[in-house]
Amino acid sequence: MKKRILAMLLAGSMLVFSAVSCGDDQGSSSQSSGSSTASGSTESNDAEEEIVTEITLPITEEKVTFTEWRSWSNNWLTNYGEVRGIQEVERLTNVRVEYTCVPGSAALEKFGLLLASGEYPSMIQASDSIVYPGGLDAGIADGVLRDMTEYVRKYMPNYRSILENDEGIKRIAITDEGKNVGIYMIRCYVDGHNQEVVIQNEPAWCGMAVRKDWLDELNMEVPRTIDELYDVLVAFKDNYGAWMHLYKDGTIGNDYILSAYGVMQDFYMIDGGDTVGFGPTTEEYKTYLKLMRDWYAEGLIDPDFTSTSSTYILTDDEYFANNKCGVGVALQGTSGNYYYYSGYTSEEDFWLEPIEGPVLNEGDTTVSTYPSYTATVPQLICTSVSDEDMPVLAKFLDWHYTYDYAVIASFGVEGESYEIDENSEWYYVWTDTVMKPEGMTPFDARPLYGLFDNVGYMNWKAQFEINEATGNTWSAYSYEVWGRQTDDIMIPLGASFTADEATEYNNLYVDIQTYVEESTVQFIMGTLDIDSQWDNYVSTLEGMNVARCQELRQASVDRYYNKVWLLDQ
Repeated sequence: MKKRILAMLLAGSMLVFSAVSCGDDQGSSSQSSGSSTASGSTESNDAEEEIVTEITLPITEEKVTFTEWRSWSNNWLTNYGEVRGIQEVERLTNVRVEYTCVPGSAALEKFGLLLASGEYPSMIQASDSIVYPGGLDAGIADGVLRDMTEYVRKYMPNYRSILENDEGIKRIAITDEGKNVGIYMIRCYVDGHNQEVVIQNEPAWCGMAVRKDWLDELNMEVPRTIDELYDVLVAFKDNYGAWMHLYKDGTIGNDYILSAYGVMQDFYMIDGGDTVGFGPTTEEYKTYLKLMRDWYAEGLIDPDFTSTSSTYILTDDEYFANNKCGVGVALQGTSGNYYYYSGYTSEEDFWLEPIEGPVLNEGDTTVSTYPSYTATVPQLICTSVSDEDMPVLAKFLDWHYTYDYAVIASFGVEGESYEIDENSEWYYVWTDTVMKPEGMTPFDARPLYGLFDNVGYMNWKAQFEINEATGNTWSAYSYEVWGRQTDDIMIPLGASFTADEATEYNNLYVDIQTYVEESTVQFIMGTLDIDSQWDNYVSTLEGMNVARCQELRQASVDRYYNKVWLLDQ
């Protein structure tokens, strides 16, 4: 998601993205199957208390039903409960979930109405936009959300083990007050040959790209530095009349090019450390503006970048496919020969090469990216669930962190959507039901079986495997290239505001953000002179109390790094 949207979500206080570790180890770690069929056992914490150490199936002898509200829509199904994987989960656990689904376009409004009604479901599936006002701790104080800390300790051995063994995930999954409020989705991949779940972050799914077929025609190399990119843009302009795409705010991607100077267009971590800086008032930002001004004057940048239809990922039928753009931003699934493969262009040699964000010097690392975080959107448990039913719900949720669940979530139901082939690279192999569905594509059929936006383990490689199976081999290379980038200077997304901080920050920062973006565009287009008007621009921002916003950001980052889990005490 575009960084500006991320900033506003943060300012809304509760962070629903899986937050960045920023220095913590969030690499691969393996989790054994956590067998859901082994006999149950407990360990004594004291004379009266029993703690669950394994989850057995069924979760309950008598069927228990819970309710869930979520943002979801599908062209082929009317309700999330119709997904075959959901039905299989119910069969195995004897726990039924009845879903209220609202389309994404109406989700934010409907969520507000839900909270105002005072009538809450058992669970709310958070999303990029579904955030609790004031943060998760506020949800506890308001009497809407459950504090799950004790339930995690007593009834959720698999989830608790993940948090205990991964400091980065734990820091994301606990609130500033050290509580477990939401139960977080954990990104992973399923290793069928070794029968284990490997907790692993998805590499960057989006990044910069260049027309490699043009580079080949011109006998030029893929650009790595800003100077090399300049040479490529000049050649593309002279030979193809093409340019580089910019967003409406005067940046490209997640501040690619700009981040080569060590700053971003809003708050960032100075030198990748723990101190918050504000990029738009720095000399580095001024240098970037001069560079973009010069490139714009030379015709190397989209002359209509302030009014193009795309401010994010370039659209299929414009720019790249129509030979207007030689350098821009692409998704991992649209690199390579996707545009030819999908019929958007008739040029057989068309090839969109993923590239790292350009740097100042060869050997430097790109320090901003489109990150996907190991722990992501939480399942929120509401106070409408009775105390009697809470142990059942907690154990049901914990089963979602077992190998058996991960297979269902990834591939659906054996014999229907997948078969096992021990000799294949993937072990779990999609059937023709998914690969050759009648009247739809494999990408349409896949979510009819697997659970890809659900609490528990989320296998990001399932999408990758579909790409490979349909002949899309360039996705793997995109992941490899964009995965070399880091998020060193980016604010950790788990750094959230308190309710009071969020209100104060929003009241100040919306105007600051607008002024920065408008001024950035004017500097690039030359309607504001950088040399004579820079000092006035900086003074104006200082007068808008950007320093106070920086203090609030720093406070949120400090809390993030100083979180203490209640279960560690």
